[in-house]
Amino acid sequence: MESTNYSRAKANADRVDEIIISTLQEGQSFRVEAGAGSGKTYSLKKVIEWIQANKLSYYQRKRQNVICITYTNAAVDVISERLPKNSFIIPSTIHSFAWNAIKQYQGELLNIISRDSNFQTDEGDFTKVNEIRYTLGHRYIENGVQYLYHDDVLNLFCTLLDNRKFRNIFSNKYPLILIDEYQDTYKPIIDLFIKYFISNNEGPQFGFFGDAWQTIYQSNKACGQITHENLVVINKGANFRSAPRIVQALNKIRPELPQLSAVDGFEGEVIVVSCDDYSGIRRNDRIFKDDLPVDELRDRLNGLINHLKSIIPDTENVKTLMITHKVLASQQGYRRLLEILNDGLRDKQDIFLLFFMNTVEPIYKAIQTSNMQLLFDTLGIKRYPITKRSEKEKWKQLEHDLIDAREKRCIDVLETVISSGLVPIPPDIESYYEMYYTAPDLSYSGASLKDFFELEYTQFLAAIDFLYPEAEFSTEHGVKGEEYDNVIFVIGRGWNQYQFEYYAPMITGTTSIPEEKEASFVRNRNLFYVCCSRPRKRLILFITIPLNPEFKSFLSDFVGGDNIFTYSQYLEC
Repeated sequence: MESTNYSRAKANADRVDEIIISTLQEGQSFRVEAGAGSGKTYSLKKVIEWIQANKLSYYQRKRQNVICITYTNAAVDVISERLPKNSFIIPSTIHSFAWNAIKQYQGELLNIISRDSNFQTDEGDFTKVNEIRYTLGHRYIENGVQYLYHDDVLNLFCTLLDNRKFRNIFSNKYPLILIDEYQDTYKPIIDLFIKYFISNNEGPQFGFFGDAWQTIYQSNKACGQITHENLVVINKGANFRSAPRIVQALNKIRPELPQLSAVDGFEGEVIVVSCDDYSGIRRNDRIFKDDLPVDELRDRLNGLINHLKSIIPDTENVKTLMITHKVLASQQGYRRLLEILNDGLRDKQDIFLLFFMNTVEPIYKAIQTSNMQLLFDTLGIKRYPITKRSEKEKWKQLEHDLIDAREKRCIDVLETVISSGLVPIPPDIESYYEMYYTAPDLSYSGASLKDFFELEYTQFLAAIDFLYPEAEFSTEHGVKGEEYDNVIFVIGRGWNQYQFEYYAPMITGTTSIPEEKEASFVRNRNLFYVCCSRPRKRLILFITIPLNPEFKSFLSDFVGGDNIFTYSQYLEC
């Protein structure tokens, strides 16, 4: 049988999965270091299937549970769907797991909180509290109950782990703990797992699945790489995502975890497009110093995207990664909306943004395309909403009015939808709408109601485009775990924590790492790796700042000197 990239990579991956199962059977704690595209989730799934098939009677007889901790509720749901009902394997987020482990110790929780003001609320009398609960993740007291903040749950769990009796009960209940995306787990908890269990070869057996180089959430006290002599380290060396040329580049920056590409029939492409051919005046403002002016950046990026699309099949997608939401908002035209809403935009929490995104725009699309099912679903109705000629005329008028209003301001769209009488309006939105006319100077998020309501509606449309999963643009932090056919990785200014032109040469030793810069280096290296490992077929590094000699030397080694072009040269290719 002919050897192919896929067959070689698959054979490698199968051998690694056999080693993981063997280590699990031997009762040793282990860490699976799985580089980008290596099939980490597949290996975790195989482990869960093996446990379900081979250890069911054992754990049921002892009334024990296997815990699988993962980073998001969505990931919990995916694992749950693969398990039978009432399985002894319990998928959980770290917060839910910690709370389920400690919630029955109400007396001890009350004692801990009474002794430590860091757990107490600024309002309310804790002496009247007789129960601790964790529901929404907000800290407050109501009817004799103190509700916990998200981090309170993790820190209380850590406090109880210092108690030997608790550890004994905990170990007996949870003999095996699997942790997905281990590198993003709360560091104080991992430190205690190592201190009390792994270092002593006692307590639960642990299986950590993840990739230390994909730690990009340091602000959340992520643990990063877990190391201990009692942990068996198992490296996954296949890459089922990226074409050989991309994997070759990744291996240059990460030779200690070399990968085999499983992709056949397409070699792939990695190139650099610089803006060293720009002779105009560059920006001089603080965090954007030496970058292209906003209009020039927009024009060049759009030109690059259009050129790439002209040479690839229509079936392939293109994702553009930009350093921060602020830079992206400037590029896409919703900077002022972002300034006002801030995290409310990024986290999709603003009531108006949600109303426009989930109600107004789907209704507009439905009546434009005569898609009655979309209209039913958006309105939440089952009957046909147009039963009379007069009703049909009203919907037709709404379509006509929206065509005009969507070119104007937020308030114009609201007035159009509300005055139509066809669309249910949430009470909060109606209240703010009325206050716009009676108290326009009232504060709303980071502005006045007047400022917010009179924003161009196109800013909301641009933000909505970004928030859809199929959006062509994303922040670099927003694509961890994602994959795309083609990626344009924009390297410029915009966030002082990330200076790829300074730190990237340290990855391959082109320049040395100053001792005081170690943490900054790791942060930059990890995000650089995450961005470069997203594409299946083509990776374009679009450099919008001048190339210094060290960065240029690094790029020459990373992609090859023949694969570095100026913007004008690339458009002529």
